[in-house]
Amino acid sequence: MIDSKVLKLLIEEIINEELLTEGGAGGHMRHPFDLDDVKTGEDLIKKFEQIGSEIEGGNRPDTKIDGVNTSIKIVDTPEGKQFAMDRGSSKPIDVEGITVDRLPERFSAGHGMIPAGENVLGIFNDALKDAEPELKELGVLDDPTKFFNMEYVKGTTNVLAYDHDFLKIHGVSQFYEKKNRKGQPARPGLERPIDPETNKAIKDPSVPVAYDQEVMDRLVEKLNKVADKYGFKVYSSIPSTSTGDFDFSSVMNVPVPVTYSTGDIREETLGDRLKAAKNRIGETVKTVDGRKPPAQGKEIYKAVLGASAADTNADPERQIPLDELLASDEDYQRAIDGAVFWHGTRLLGNVIMNNMVVDHPAVSGPATEHEGLVIRLSGDDFDTKITGEFILGGEATSFRAAEPEAAKEVKAKNIAIFPGSFKPPHKGHLSIIERIAKNPEVDEIKVIISAPGKKVRSPKITPEKAKAIFEKFISAANITKPVSVEIASQPSPIGAAYEYIGEKAGPNENIMLLTSEADAKRYPQAVLDKAVASNKNADTVTARGFVLPVCRDEGCDTTEKVSATTIRNIVDAYPEITLQDLTKAIDHMPETMPTADKLAAFEMLVDDSVSNKFEDEELNNLNESVRFIMETIDKALDIILLTEKVRKTKGKEEYCVVSKNKKTKEGKLRTYGCYKSRKAANKRLGQVEGFKARAMAEGEELEEYEIVEVSSNAGGNASYGSAPLGMTRRSIIREED
Repeated sequence: MIDSKVLKLLIEEIINEELLTEGGAGGHMRHPFDLDDVKTGEDLIKKFEQIGSEIEGGNRPDTKIDGVNTSIKIVDTPEGKQFAMDRGSSKPIDVEGITVDRLPERFSAGHGMIPAGENVLGIFNDALKDAEPELKELGVLDDPTKFFNMEYVKGTTNVLAYDHDFLKIHGVSQFYEKKNRKGQPARPGLERPIDPETNKAIKDPSVPVAYDQEVMDRLVEKLNKVADKYGFKVYSSIPSTSTGDFDFSSVMNVPVPVTYSTGDIREETLGDRLKAAKNRIGETVKTVDGRKPPAQGKEIYKAVLGASAADTNADPERQIPLDELLASDEDYQRAIDGAVFWHGTRLLGNVIMNNMVVDHPAVSGPATEHEGLVIRLSGDDFDTKITGEFILGGEATSFRAAEPEAAKEVKAKNIAIFPGSFKPPHKGHLSIIERIAKNPEVDEIKVIISAPGKKVRSPKITPEKAKAIFEKFISAANITKPVSVEIASQPSPIGAAYEYIGEKAGPNENIMLLTSEADAKRYPQAVLDKAVASNKNADTVTARGFVLPVCRDEGCDTTEKVSATTIRNIVDAYPEITLQDLTKAIDHMPETMPTADKLAAFEMLVDDSVSNKFEDEELNNLNESVRFIMETIDKALDIILLTEKVRKTKGKEEYCVVSKNKKTKEGKLRTYGCYKSRKAANKRLGQVEGFKARAMAEGEELEEYEIVEVSSNAGGNASYGSAPLGMTRRSIIREED
């Protein structure tokens, strides 16, 4: 058999290549409850008292900017030193550095990082020669393991809008060393320290390094000499100032009730609960539906305390009783502690945020109008963030102090309308909501589900079911703007959209009807104007089509083909479906949803429990982690067993490495790379043969191994089992048709 250690190393290498490729270079910025010395609720209170004391002593927090994280370093090229981007992944191009000419090689056409990279690298490269003294003093000129960690702000960002384009340099960081499975450095850098609690190397991609702020300021001055021609400004800090004392005592008296069961609500103040609470970072709780969310996470915070961006109350009316939320009372205290730590961090953070202002050319005004503050506390080599209301991930934008009645006015509201049949909704639909929610023009999103007349696409998928499932999708996503789902009174989605404009739109509503590039003329302006004219609020209502470009960025749910018809056919065929059919149906649902929730949504569609059709073992194999492990083993073995033949592709001057039996979703044999020369193809083959040789070196003859084998049955389902290898798993380089 193949030695298990060899296979494990191969799998780890693939995981590193396939999954750990987009870990942000800048690393994780910590909340106060993430800090190592905050082990209890009392420690959390002391940490905020320390923050307040240091601010009053002159330690001015930086303003947390809501932009796109961009990290650059200096590399040596044949043309001399150049700045290059580095996304912090294990991909060779990141380790080598993504110079301007290699941006299209790293990012797909249309990816937002291409223009961002052109602007950032252009500014820094234009200033490089003049800024060499400062770059040398900062330690980045001759050390590509060190990089500038910065925020790129152009026009609008994830949640906030800024009035001009700028770069905000957070500081200088250095990568930790990354090793391959042989223990050899794959990414140079600092040796990783050992976490004393886990006794394992820490996983952070990098660590901030100390630098002289005066030198950084001189660098920024030189960068700004060239940044103007790109339409940007460069800043190294956007400091904030205290406007008063930080009094945390009132927060300690805030009531924090918890509902144990219906009718059993137990009252305590935040101060009392924090005194008894332990930090639950890294711990999980088991919910009644079998999931294991973090004990100290937003989901548990909102469920246990009924937390909402609408106010700062722990509201029993919004709480889920602990006995209905959790599978065991052993997890009650973990969940309460985790929720209380979030609530305490939010309210104590508000005390800081409410007493800080920002006055800077980039941004100004009360600190509460921005995402948060960042402070480097004495003795720390990392930054700590204070977010207050923004701890709810941007939901807090609706929570602001009420304006005086006389000063209030009815403000225009921009509402994006997304009409469709949604029979049923799928992850492609949700991706549109997620993308439009990031548009700063949009204040609110309405999904309108059309109600079928006599012609129904599926008798099982009713508008009510579509609405319930869409709401589950939205709940599972991290969408920061209000989204509602309603059912129209007519079968046509377009008719439903016009119905809203003509009959339901309120005063000062600006309606944007979402459509795609392929259907850009779906809503003629003349027809929209006619619908507006019939509205009783016509004087203040507007309507227009809003063309949403196709999302081709990395991570878009729409980059792979998704279709409501596919799910509908499976639902209509139930119970005469295979496990592969069920897998395909849940794969059309958002990745952010746990498998158990996806199965529950499917059961809603078919009005049956899938356990009546499939065995528990089969359903367990649908779990994302199990499927990933199986697919990874499959891929590792496929790579090991490539043969040595190289053949020229028909009619083309290139040579392709092609699997003999491994196919893509389109039914074509999987290709591992095509090259213009036999030499290049053989080089690729040599790499693959290296995998094979290392695997064989640990075992016996290849034909004598027993491995986990993937075979295909008539229905196309993948099945795993032990079988002699033989030729069934060999791959070749073949002449393509």
